[in-house]
Amino acid sequence: MASDTALYVITFLTAIGVSTFAMVSGGEGAIIFTPFFIAIGLSPQQAIATAFVTQVFGKTSGTIGYHRKKGLIQWKLVGILLLLGLPFVFAGAFLTHFLKSPFLQFLFGVMAIFLSIAMVCSLRKNDDNRESVENSELLKWSLVPAIAGFLTGIFSIGCGTINLILLERVLKLKIVKAVATVVAVMAFTALAGSIVHACYGVRWDILPFTAGGVLIGGQIGPRVAKCLDDKNKSYMIKALFMALTAIVGIIMMASSGIF
Repeated sequence: MASDTALYVITFLTAIGVSTFAMVSGGEGAIIFTPFFIAIGLSPQQAIATAFVTQVFGKTSGTIGYHRKKGLIQWKLVGILLLLGLPFVFAGAFLTHFLKSPFLQFLFGVMAIFLSIAMVCSLRKNDDNRESVENSELLKWSLVPAIAGFLTGIFSIGCGTINLILLERVLKLKIVKAVATVVAVMAFTALAGSIVHACYGVRWDILPFTAGGVLIGGQIGPRVAKCLDDKNKSYMIKALFMALTAIVGIIMMASSGIF
């Protein structure tokens, strides 16, 4: 009983920290949650399913937090990204059913390393950040959110990082607006993924603690992000999340047992 209590406390505190960090950086909390859940005994399928449901609470809370900061979430862009990506979230989620646990964990590690490399490529600073992006500009890159949605459906990660790079690096949207917009997109993609992944076995006993933690972190993060609305500070946070993502990827690959 004491060990269960300690686990729940650690899970709750971890959820607050991860959610806050993800909201500030625009990163995906599932990159940390999934290996954390595996470390405490869940199968890769259960870990991804539980991470998906956890993200529903965290990203919804973050979306509400960013929406309160008027003008940050670009709702028209959110609609387009969801229209292009959501069908592929469902497709990727169904594919997970056919992947064996060691292979799924190994591929998750590969995906995490890929995302860290993508983040490295995005660290070059923009000096011409824009306040808005036209819908037609985003539609030219329609394949990107489709791929992001498919990868997210499988692994619970990919949508946030890939779409953030598209908005911030390619279309040069101001970073705090790009992050806010991507957080709103992830709230809906997490819900879509949860609908399918729930059948793989969500750990409902720990969900109240992860959900409670990310709800708190989802409110802290936007406030911190607004305070860090500075290029140097924002890039420092992103670099830190990038390094953590790479480490997670290496650990997941090495511990998958596929070799």
